[in-house]
Amino acid sequence: MSVDETSAMKTTLDGLVREQAERRVLRDQKADEIKASSQEVMTKQVMTAQRYVENRRELGERKTKSGWSTDRSHAQPGNTSAFDDAPAFDEPAAPFTPEPPARAGRDTPRRAPRRPAPVDDEDDAFLNNRWRE
Repeated sequence: MSVDETSAMKTTLDGLVREQAERRVLRDQKADEIKASSQEVMTKQVMTAQRYVENRRELGERKTKSGWSTDRSHAQPGNTSAFDDAPAFDEPAAPFTPEPPARAGRDTPRRAPRRPAPVDDEDDAFLNNRWRE
């Protein structure tokens, strides 16, 4: 190896080391910026959560002062409701018997004949849209 090749390799290596150090500094700066912005966002979220909790507590105090019950014993296991004593709906009270259909010609009004379905366009077939009628 000649002296020129060695010095060229050393210069190239020094440039690479310098570039690596600059990238490391930039990466660290970017990480610090991200950390600071995430800290700011988290601080805002905590403040919002605290305000929410305070508002909920205030609302609870208003309910107790206004006479609303805050008793949650109905949610405890083992408590029964009024619906537990109600009869089951296994069968209807009276059997269902449909009325016979009305015959045409008697005192029943006649319906207008149905219009034919629109030509099956792609939209009408997909959406089942009868807005043209």
